[in-house]
Amino acid sequence: MNRKKYFLSISLLLMRKIYAVGISPSIELITLKALELIKKAPVVLTYDSDFPFSMEEILKDKKIVKLKPSFNEPDVIEENIRVLKSLEEEWGVFLEIGDPSIRNPLFYHILGGYKDFEIETVPGVSSITAVFSKLGTHVRHFCMLGSEEEELLESLIDKCDLFVIVNIHKDHLKIFDKLKEHSYDITFVKNCCNKDEEISNEYKGDTYWIIAVARKEISR
Repeated sequence: MNRKKYFLSISLLLMRKIYAVGISPSIELITLKALELIKKAPVVLTYDSDFPFSMEEILKDKKIVKLKPSFNEPDVIEENIRVLKSLEEEWGVFLEIGDPSIRNPLFYHILGGYKDFEIETVPGVSSITAVFSKLGTHVRHFCMLGSEEEELLESLIDKCDLFVIVNIHKDHLKIFDKLKEHSYDITFVKNCCNKDEEISNEYKGDTYWIIAVARKEISR
């Protein structure tokens, strides 16, 4: 095989498509579509961290590649892209807790907006709607923010009667102080719909899988 043909054959093996598969917030809520894609996938991409539920049975005998979530860290993003480009499989699935279309973690936190891979989103049960169901919350509208979006909260507070706070980090807890100052009642739901689920009025910060719901009655 000459050099040109060799590199052509290698390029045909490089990963080109990733299915961002929503695996829902609990193994009991995972969709048939997600299970089907995981079963067929030549490689499964996951976070370099634990899931809030066991995937051992579903991922048995699968090739698994772990990627590191990045929050605007160029070195981490570059490493994720390098790892993906080194794979020989043409496609794979990336497993996202809940629904992958909400804030699109694969695109933003894993790839940093890198567009050379085709990404197709496969919906799952949203962690937010699972939390609503668990709390018996019925909504006509709500505002969803990341815990780092304090400035956006300033423009919405006292205008929105229900906030959902996701991507909670220990470095961005002032958002909850502001909500409490404005008389919002805050509930934290950890590991929703799983055996170690916990509902509390205090943020404990011992896992990433926490969603907060802040609510108060607003006269209209």
